[in-house]
Amino acid sequence: MTVPWSAVRRSAVRRWRTRTPLAAAHPGTILAAIVLAMIVLAGVGAPWLAPHDPLAQLDVIALKNRAPTFAFPLGTDPYSRDVLSRALFGARTSLLVGFVGAGVAVLLALAWGTCAGIAHARMGDRLMRLVDALRALPRKIVLLAIMLAVPRASVLLLALLLGLTSWTALSHVIFVQVRAMRGRDFVTAAHALGASRGRVMWRHVAPQLTGTLTAAGALLVADMLAVEAGLSFLGLGVRPPTASWGAMLQDGVPYLGSAWWIAATPCALLVVTVLSIARLADALHADRTSRVRG
Repeated sequence: MTVPWSAVRRSAVRRWRTRTPLAAAHPGTILAAIVLAMIVLAGVGAPWLAPHDPLAQLDVIALKNRAPTFAFPLGTDPYSRDVLSRALFGARTSLLVGFVGAGVAVLLALAWGTCAGIAHARMGDRLMRLVDALRALPRKIVLLAIMLAVPRASVLLLALLLGLTSWTALSHVIFVQVRAMRGRDFVTAAHALGASRGRVMWRHVAPQLTGTLTAAGALLVADMLAVEAGLSFLGLGVRPPTASWGAMLQDGVPYLGSAWWIAATPCALLVVTVLSIARLADALHADRTSRVRG
């Protein structure tokens, strides 16, 4: 008996959608993933894609605030630097800060929340009270004070500082989930087989938190991008002449009336990137919720 090709194709598509939650999601989610992938690839490939050196002042007199042309698709800035080249390298810088900072925050939240969750009740509560005390500190003011005290902070140091000040809220979520899993059968069985607390934590409990960490990590990346842009806009984040989206906004705001493209380019990239990440985070959260209910 010959199986029709259409049936084989439908079966293959069905299996692919079952194994790939994003494929079965709304087309807007797939579009968000494609847009974000393109922005990430553009940032990674900036040294090869940028038509000019992002720091090169091509002609301060003739090319200052030049409107978009065929030679300069996104125009030039007040220092006659190519906006397209700076946008590509700015994506490289801003995304590095976002992903590294979010990674640091997720790792800290996972370690602290899991340790507090599997510890004895009194010790776990004490650890989370310390987190509550840290959360009481105004994060933005702390960051501003640190950046004022470290006037020449590198990009990696900025990412580290953002991660160190962003993990407390996620640690509460992980703590609650780990506490709820302490009485589950697979944890009880692991303890009955002689597994240590550390082994139970990393081999049995932590993998159950993958969905939460993925969705929360995506939102943290978006938050890091916004905070980095704000700090750089104030002159306290990525220091000039290094290209970043926040630094480009700072350069373009004084010329909104005469050279709007300077600020419009990084602003549009920030909005599109943050919205794409938020859409993916919502899709990941919805997929995790449907798996739990299923």
